[in-house]
Amino acid sequence: MSECKCKEIIKGLKKEIDRLAEENTNILTISQDHKKINGDLRVEIQEKDKSIKEFKENYIKLDGKR
Repeated sequence: MSECKCKEIIKGLKKEIDRLAEENTNILTISQDHKKINGDLRVEIQEKDKSIKEFKENYIKLDGKR
């Protein structure tokens, strides 16, 4: 009788291990995607900052003042 209960507990624990392994894989995937998006956004921000700086420099040259 006790043996059957142990088998059910083991079966439940194996299912939990599988569920946690899948959850871990999903989290790792999300983390990788987040890193890529973050890197892409940093590049975009740098490009925009450069454009703003160039615009300000050109504006000052044309207008003679700020």
